[in-house]
Amino acid sequence: MSFDLQLEFADWMLIAAALIGLYSILLLPLRDSEAWKKRGVTVGGISGIPLLIFLRTTKGLKLLDQLSRPKWIWRTAVTIGIPLVILSMATFLILVLLMTYLMILSPPEPSSYNAPRNILLIPGLNEYIPFLWGWIALFVTMLVHEFAHGILSRVEGVRVKSMGIVTLLVAPIAAFVEPDEEDLFGTKNKPPLVNRAARIRILSAGVIANFMVAALAMALFFGPVLGSMSPVDRLIAVGVQEDSIAEEAGFESGMVLLQVNGENAIKIEELYSNLGSTMVEMEVLHNGQKEIFNLPGQAARGIMVASIFPDSPADSVGLPAGSVISRIDGKEVVDVEGFRREMNLTRPGQIITITTGSGKSYQVNLTSAAGQGEDEQKEESDAVGTGFIGIVMSGNAIYSGGVAFQEAPASEFLQMLKTIPKSGVEGFAYMLNLPFSGIPGFTQKGFPGFSGWLTAVYEPVGWAEPLGERFFWIANLLLWIGWINLYAGLFNCLPAGPLDGGHIFRDLVQTGFERLVPPEKAEKLTRTAVAIFTWVILTSLLISIIAPFTHSISI
Repeated sequence: MSFDLQLEFADWMLIAAALIGLYSILLLPLRDSEAWKKRGVTVGGISGIPLLIFLRTTKGLKLLDQLSRPKWIWRTAVTIGIPLVILSMATFLILVLLMTYLMILSPPEPSSYNAPRNILLIPGLNEYIPFLWGWIALFVTMLVHEFAHGILSRVEGVRVKSMGIVTLLVAPIAAFVEPDEEDLFGTKNKPPLVNRAARIRILSAGVIANFMVAALAMALFFGPVLGSMSPVDRLIAVGVQEDSIAEEAGFESGMVLLQVNGENAIKIEELYSNLGSTMVEMEVLHNGQKEIFNLPGQAARGIMVASIFPDSPADSVGLPAGSVISRIDGKEVVDVEGFRREMNLTRPGQIITITTGSGKSYQVNLTSAAGQGEDEQKEESDAVGTGFIGIVMSGNAIYSGGVAFQEAPASEFLQMLKTIPKSGVEGFAYMLNLPFSGIPGFTQKGFPGFSGWLTAVYEPVGWAEPLGERFFWIANLLLWIGWINLYAGLFNCLPAGPLDGGHIFRDLVQTGFERLVPPEKAEKLTRTAVAIFTWVILTSLLISIIAPFTHSISI
């Protein structure tokens, strides 16, 4: 991270601290207002600083009583789900600790993936989560989680004092159901109303409800929704060179090419055959609107460079990601097969001339592919002992006037999505990372759902065809409700206070200790264990935030 970026980060932190301070000062009168407390509005905070507004109500408590009446059903369902909570607690804890260990061992470079704003799954703050669908999904997640706590509280006979939401500024960041803590946990002079098994059921109910909603939403998304989605052949603008003719004309990445000179252009070959040496008229789809652009028709075919391996020959000569390689040593490279064919003729130590679609040339001193991963070698060559450039390709492309076009991998991406439920642990891991990984080699900012140009490369079929564009609303709603419920459930499983997992962990550990030592000593050992795990988890989360910035400590 450069010194300038450090200053920028520090400036933003200072501005944020000033705004938080001003906000907390404005809340001081509200915190001390008895009139507002009578209306169910109170102010809470962190370390005595007022930051959060709690909006409480007793309306809806009768609904909880009605929903909890088939008590044996609720009790049985949650009891069956408790092993899943414990398994998720252990698995997610191991994952968090493993990621922390890897970050300490090899701190990642600062990027948008590990930016502090993107660690929190708050729509609008996290740039990978769409604002509208994210907030709808987050609201559903909070509602499901807290209602489940409330219903199980009533099932076990624990009084619910109120329910409500927590806001930061004007944004609701949490919902809550407020069981009577004396009934649930007891006091020094009064034992809890419920036994330990009942308390674990109450505390586990929210996580189990999140998992159930996530499972239902994902089943619908990967089943009837993806099954009613058909890919459409389109060419997409995947990169626009700065200060180019295309940028001046108004081209942007993500535009969908519809026609060239009045002729349909849905394949690379069709586009190339319609481009000549004169100006061409291009009709594109941008933000749901058709637009016309004029662009010089002279074009170059080649392969798109999706990314560059660090410290590779391509990196050392400054070959930028997003380039279209059109020639090697003056020989035209029109597709991936042609590129690999030319690379199979090279040897380590050989210097070759790489020419891009913009006409710029690079003298690249090839190295050996030995020591590179098998997939990395196959990116460039099928032969052993050939030269290595150090690039990742994303397929065939055409470069014209500063803009690069590729065929949208709609079929491939749809098929990849459909295989996720069948891929076991690997598919589960990919699903967790889906909003951040996006379409490999094609999208730069993850996968926000079916929006933007993605809605132009898919169309609803079968039962979904009459819905038109509204079909994608359903797809996005199910995707984000499933994903955020899953993540919220996993996070709440962590054995750290004040999360549900912390309370569940406490009861489980104390039950184990009481079988070995007297109750008084078991209580002390339990407090120590919970404190250690809470400290470890909070430290791990802190390390994940600051680790990317440790690259610049030596400055």
